[in-house]
Amino acid sequence: MVKVVRIFLILVATLWYTTSHLNSNTTVPIWKPPIIENNVALTDDYFNLFEFDKAKYTPEDIECLAKNIYFEAGVESTAGKLAVANVTINRTVQERFPNTICEVVQEGIHYYNTQKKNYYPVKNRCQFSWYCDGKADEPRQGRVWTAAKGLAVKVLTQSYEQSLIDITDGATHYHANWMKKFPRWSKEKIVVTSIDNHIFYRSKL
Repeated sequence: MVKVVRIFLILVATLWYTTSHLNSNTTVPIWKPPIIENNVALTDDYFNLFEFDKAKYTPEDIECLAKNIYFEAGVESTAGKLAVANVTINRTVQERFPNTICEVVQEGIHYYNTQKKNYYPVKNRCQFSWYCDGKADEPRQGRVWTAAKGLAVKVLTQSYEQSLIDITDGATHYHANWMKKFPRWSKEKIVVTSIDNHIFYRSKL
């Protein structure tokens, strides 16, 4: 009897693991952007429903999102951190960007180091400046890093049980508001909001 119960528990555990969203290499859009026509959003839902049975992500994606939050908005408000997370996720559903969190965060030109036998980003040639600024990418252990990890987990896991609020209204770009000269791409996009130290944009089409 004990042997039967043990086998049953093993089967249940195996079934749970193989169907869990944490055990998948397949990534598909987890947020659907609003329908836009003539630069006007036709949908005004603040809640964008997830595809509960299709959306997949990995523990590595949580780590990548946490680092992006930490380095881009670690000292900002919760809204500032969430906005960076929204932009990161929004990019995964745009055709011109990679479709996983880590690929979005690490997008940029890389070179191969023959001595270290690994690829490294070319300095100042990536999407998020912290990833290719030549500095170490290991967060300092403490309250800020803990908060970033906690928010990343909430965004990518708890949102499957409710709906993720995109406070940027579909933004895919942002830059610091203290810049003396704004990026050239900012003229080709629409400003949707300004939160803490960043101005957020979405495409016109």
